[in-house]
Amino acid sequence: MDDATRPEVFRKMLLSRRLEERIRQLSMAGELPATLHPGAGHEACQIAALAALRSDDPMLYGHRGLAYWIARGLPPEKILCDIAFKEGGTNRGKGGVMHVVDPSRGIFGESGTLGGNFVIGAGVALAEKMRKTGRVVIVFFGDGTSNRGQFHEAANFAAVQKLPLIFFCENNGWAVSVSAKVSTAVENIADRAAGYAMPGTVVDGNDVDAVYAAVREAAGRARRGEGPSLIEAKVQRFHGHYIGDPEPYRTKEEVAKLREKDPLPRLQQDLLRRGLLDDARLAVMEKEIASAIDRAVEFTKRQPLVAPSTAFESVYAT
Repeated sequence: MDDATRPEVFRKMLLSRRLEERIRQLSMAGELPATLHPGAGHEACQIAALAALRSDDPMLYGHRGLAYWIARGLPPEKILCDIAFKEGGTNRGKGGVMHVVDPSRGIFGESGTLGGNFVIGAGVALAEKMRKTGRVVIVFFGDGTSNRGQFHEAANFAAVQKLPLIFFCENNGWAVSVSAKVSTAVENIADRAAGYAMPGTVVDGNDVDAVYAAVREAAGRARRGEGPSLIEAKVQRFHGHYIGDPEPYRTKEEVAKLREKDPLPRLQQDLLRRGLLDDARLAVMEKEIASAIDRAVEFTKRQPLVAPSTAFESVYAT
């Protein structure tokens, strides 16, 4: 990762963390629906992975966090409007936070059911291959979702067809409240790649350089026509499955231990050592981000709720 990309990855990580913190505050105060699945702890792998791809490479995101959209430059106000079911968002408030879509930024959305994005991603990758666009598709998912049948169907099809597709697993060890230790037979999700004759790589999801390098390598293979890859990033989930989750399945001490691996201060210290950031620039960055979020919140408050009359719009192609 070069010296121009590294500070930008940090800025997007910081924006994502601060925006999510504000969403949590607004949701707990009853001003926003508590529909977001918090992604604090996942930002490094999400943003570094997308930094390693072209801006026009299609992406189907996972359901945890909002760093995917920040990585692709989606304005905070559009994200907030989608969460609030209001006009002004990418889906005019009709799809909520699970269906943020902006094809112009390569954001192709999520599936209505977990695992659906595997087969959709394979379809998009097949289209890109047939059109000879040179684009690579990345599909993000969690360790729990990897146990669904669609993963295996899509992985086999992608391998047989040598599709330009990257399967990117964010393994935080929890499928809602079920530990991967009791739900998944293999220690590493990446070990499953061998069954589909594709490379399987495990990386530290808190290390932006490791993630960036793995995705660059996988994208290079895909663009050369060598087929799909499976990357597994080991990450931490700092909050419950959803906003307000009491988390009876793990202790506060466990979570505190996980927070010691927070990728945000880790990258901040790296930038300070490299001379790419100092306290003054960090203070300016924090102030600019806070102002942008304030404006986004005010914009969202002014937007009307989606009108019932729009329910059947954009359902069918015209």
